Amino acid sequence: MKNNMNECSHSMEHVKAEKNLIKAVNEMTEQVERLREMELLQVLKHPWKLVWYSLLKGLMIGFGSVIGATVLITIFVYLLAELSTIPVLGDFLDNILSKTETAQQDTAKGNILLDQYNETKKSLENINNQ
Repeated sequence: MKNNMNECSHSMEHVKAEKNLIKAVNEMTEQVERLREMELLQVLKHPWKLVWYSLLKGLMIGFGSVIGATVLITIFVYLLAELSTIPVLGDFLDNILSKTETAQQDTAKGNILLDQYNETKKSLENINNQ
């Protein structure tokens, strides 16, 4: 009789284990089905979609970087303008700004001289060709 009870409890445990196993397999099957439906897997199946999404991602990263840099530079310039009112820093910053303006003017003069040189060169080539 005791053997019979042991066998019965053993078979009940076995049935419970099988039910748990079936439940786990069913859950895994559902998860695999969800994975198949995921967009990432669909994109990997279609290489042109992957290229398109990568292109869009790159454009968005580039656009965000430009906007972020613009905001940071604007804040930096604003802070520099505020610091120019401090006596020691103001003189230093005014010196840097004047050198920057001078360099820009020299560049503009250089461009004018380069344009004049190119015009003179073309005129001389035209004279030589006649």
